[in-house]
Amino acid sequence: MYIWTQRVAETLHRIEEHLAAIRNGSSTTAREWLTIQDVADELQVSRDTIERLIASGRLKAAEIRTPSGRGHRHRYRIRREWLEDFLLQSVALQYHPKQGRHRSSFRTAQRDFIG
Repeated sequence: MYIWTQRVAETLHRIEEHLAAIRNGSSTTAREWLTIQDVADELQVSRDTIERLIASGRLKAAEIRTPSGRGHRHRYRIRREWLEDFLLQSVALQYHPKQGRHRSSFRTAQRDFIG
């Protein structure tokens, strides 16, 4: 429980620092449109993680299609406000975990395979 509380506190602290930097205009993170790499660097995760969040619909992004050698290459841009909304929703989900959906461990659950 302590680790979970600590992670939430750290996440909230990073969000507060991020928002304060935007309000003060003292940070280069105040750009309105961000690339996937910009978002990945800012959140300290991989590009693949950001692309999965976009594909799952959890992180809103604008798709820009440009022709390339074979077919089309997908490029995305994320508005700063969409990123902030995602971060706030992620923190809100951590505070309100789904009730009654605990999975039992395979090792601790008793199973009767005979019937």
